[in-house]
Amino acid sequence: MNQYLYKMFLIIGGVILLGAIFAGVFYYRDINPPAVNNANINGSANINSGSAGISGDDQTKIKKFANYDELIGFLTKAPEKGFDYYLNGSIMESDLPAPNEFSVSEDAANAGLSQKSMQAGDDYSTTNVQVAGVDEADIIKTDGKYIYAVSGKSIFITEAYPADSAKIISKIELKSTPQNLYLNGDSLVVLGQDDAISSRSSQYAFLKVFDISDKKNPKQARDLDFEGSINNSRMIGDYVYAVTTTYSYSYSDDAPIPIILENGQELPTAVGSPRCNCPAVYYFDIPYQSYNLTSIAVINVKDNAKPVKSEVYLLDGNQNMFVSQNNIYIAYTKYLNEYQLVLEAMKELIVPRLTAKDQAQVKKIENTDNDVLSKQEKLAKIGPIIQKYSKSLSEEQDKQTEKELEDKIRQKYADISKELEKTVIHKIAINKDSLKYQTVGEATGAILNQFSMDENGEYFRIATTKGRPWSRFVTYNRQQESYSNIYILDKDLKVVGRVENLALGERIYSVRFMQDRAYLVTFKQTDPLFAIDLKDPKNPKVLGKLKIPGFSNYLHPYDDATIIGIGKDTEEVSASASSVEPGGITSEESMMIAPVPRVVTKGIKISLFDVSDVANPKEAAKYVLGDSGSDSIALYDHKAFLFSRDKNLLVIPVQIYESSDQFPRTTNFNGAAVFHIEKDKIELKGKIDHMDGDLGEEGSWYGYGYYGSSVLRSLYIKEILYTMSNKFLKSNKLEDLSEVKKLELKKENANDYIIINE
Repeated sequence: MNQYLYKMFLIIGGVILLGAIFAGVFYYRDINPPAVNNANINGSANINSGSAGISGDDQTKIKKFANYDELIGFLTKAPEKGFDYYLNGSIMESDLPAPNEFSVSEDAANAGLSQKSMQAGDDYSTTNVQVAGVDEADIIKTDGKYIYAVSGKSIFITEAYPADSAKIISKIELKSTPQNLYLNGDSLVVLGQDDAISSRSSQYAFLKVFDISDKKNPKQARDLDFEGSINNSRMIGDYVYAVTTTYSYSYSDDAPIPIILENGQELPTAVGSPRCNCPAVYYFDIPYQSYNLTSIAVINVKDNAKPVKSEVYLLDGNQNMFVSQNNIYIAYTKYLNEYQLVLEAMKELIVPRLTAKDQAQVKKIENTDNDVLSKQEKLAKIGPIIQKYSKSLSEEQDKQTEKELEDKIRQKYADISKELEKTVIHKIAINKDSLKYQTVGEATGAILNQFSMDENGEYFRIATTKGRPWSRFVTYNRQQESYSNIYILDKDLKVVGRVENLALGERIYSVRFMQDRAYLVTFKQTDPLFAIDLKDPKNPKVLGKLKIPGFSNYLHPYDDATIIGIGKDTEEVSASASSVEPGGITSEESMMIAPVPRVVTKGIKISLFDVSDVANPKEAAKYVLGDSGSDSIALYDHKAFLFSRDKNLLVIPVQIYESSDQFPRTTNFNGAAVFHIEKDKIELKGKIDHMDGDLGEEGSWYGYGYYGSSVLRSLYIKEILYTMSNKFLKSNKLEDLSEVKKLELKKENANDYIIINE
């Protein structure tokens, strides 16, 4: 048994390849997130001590590299991957007119519609966005007469209204892959992945601006490429804010920052050069798991002579983004690595027991520069020292040491239960082409998506789920189950209010913030809808809760007192104590608790939640479409959700499976479902079929599997509903859904398209 410590050491080293083994890189933190005060873009911003992984006098400030040589030196000297935190994630962008330039009615804000769709004389839908006045890129846009749509590697420009004479008037065919569009007057902005550029083994994202003043002959007005992958973007006024991330960055002395190409030519990085790519680069003096350069580029899409402005942030990872008219919030989740806890316990327990000579040797190894000894090499050198100590113990001493070590690890888990999984939020102020870093904060748990975040005045609200720790050092009990939280942070991203420990054993499936309330759906067996009062930011509280079968993946305001939810219906079936749900408890643990019903997911469910009496929310109406396996892109992508309260209209893409005795799971419809919806009523008005006798080619849309006949988006112009798949753009009358015209999205003759940048 006297090999226990050495084996533990080898397991840790082999799995995580940690360096700085006893370097004291684990920090205890209080449960309040840190805040940065008096941020200065040309200086630094202080972060409260005791922050998660941002601790110590030299690690409490956001700093700016004085020059690119300093950045190169930091990346050269900084430790390799494998610090105390395992971080992963993804995100999303900023020019800002004054807030009153985007004032909208309360109804418009509630419905998540842009201001333009609410203006008098306009009768067409726009992209379903989270924040009024902050546009989001999408695969289809309209100006009320023309429709601009991405299909494959092409952008189709269709004269869509009047529908009976609709026709494709031009096609922009690209060698690279377009992914999203913005429409700004006569400027069509196309974002995507550049498939042609190969430099430094990096991928590139592109942003092209087309002049569409002549719809039949669009002309490329701007051509930009950004090294890295584009995570997300937003457009406010005439400015697009594009966020790109370069992972495992391969820097060089000549180009230590991500490359920007304009018209195929690399922009110079020398400060003072015309149109230079010379952004400020910000960082923290903290242990990094990996070096991800997150770039925020601001592009004026109306004045193509304006140079790109950008800033770069050296972050551990990025995951999601919320954008208001005043701020960009970049959020990512960090996880404390279990093996670091073991190492920390070993440091506290074992190192003091070594001889003075061995302690000095360990310290010498730790303090060796990383470019002399790698992390793995340090582990290899410290290992024999631990082994020598382990061999010196008697069997009884070894068993006692093993018990002490495990007890210490268990206690560390108990002491830092809220620190094992946290969301880090960076706040960056935006105003037209100005970016100004503000502060950083934290909240226990991980977020679901952009709707998990919200800004209300000077306060930032966030909903998280703290997952259950899976470790042999944690004894199973109900207190170790997952739970959900709402946190309210002030302008410095310091937590001022919280509601914690909601829905033990469940996780968040959807969130919607509406003025002074938050509505949150969690799920494990039934669908609890929580109504939470946020009127007093320092004292949020649960107002009411509704439990019904099923769950909602997306929540959308109908009005102040009614919420639309779309998700899946469920049914409980009997289960034995030994049965295990996916992601549920282990079979060993199931023997200690009573049997629970097994939940079977069924068809697509649309619900209307009446929250007029918030203490007693109720399901005012529901509609279930299809059987098990039925699905909708709108459950995962809010831009596929079309709603108009004025028109009593709800449209979602659907792929419907129906079951029978002969065919237990058969696809019998692929297209769009159109509903008549009122405050307390949901009726299926009809379905628009895009199968045309054939499902079409299989594909994937952000992880969602679909066929060529799957409807991806819908929109309306006056009395006509338009639905788009990769096969067709169809127009149907809203009144009775009779088909007006069907356009096949393909090249029909040599004159109906143009090829740009062959």
